Amino acid sequence: MRKKRYFHKLYKYNELSNTYSIEVSLDNYDDVYDDWDASPFKKRDIEDEFNDFVVNSSQDIPFNYNISILLYLPESKRDKQKEVTLISAYKNYYAYALDRLNKSKRILYEKTLSYLILSIFMLGIGYFFFKGARTIFSNILHEGIFIGGWVFLWEFFTSIIITSRELREEYKTIQRLYRAEIVFVYI
Repeated sequence: MRKKRYFHKLYKYNELSNTYSIEVSLDNYDDVYDDWDASPFKKRDIEDEFNDFVVNSSQDIPFNYNISILLYLPESKRDKQKEVTLISAYKNYYAYALDRLNKSKRILYEKTLSYLILSIFMLGIGYFFFKGARTIFSNILHEGIFIGGWVFLWEFFTSIIITSRELREEYKTIQRLYRAEIVFVYI
């Protein structure tokens, strides 16, 4: 209950839709776009500061709540076409981010499988094929193969337990931002 009150203080909450609103004040529609990107507005990147603010705010709010983005603009700047363009750019930006994360997940799973295979292979070689007479060179090789096998096994578990969890959390955050309703408020 205390945590819920904390979010009520920081973010507007709509009980009917179970939604917290992330509020952003803008001087102009262009404030959302990256100034260095020369692409047309619909495909233009989102400004890093805007993205950081929205992502960090979204991470403050538990995943069991929906979010909306309230963009406050001066009444004199009202333009329906720019609203549509901004929403399109916003959706394109986060759709692309989701695609990149899907690619990262696929690469991680491929690496994780290769770590497991290499670990089993090296530990198997170390265990089954180094029996009998040993020289200094064969002892060094034997220990090196065992150490390599354990290192690959460590990487396998790190990838499964830590890295994949971080990617899932990031994916959930970006997916929630992609699904967020964009609301324009003119003051």
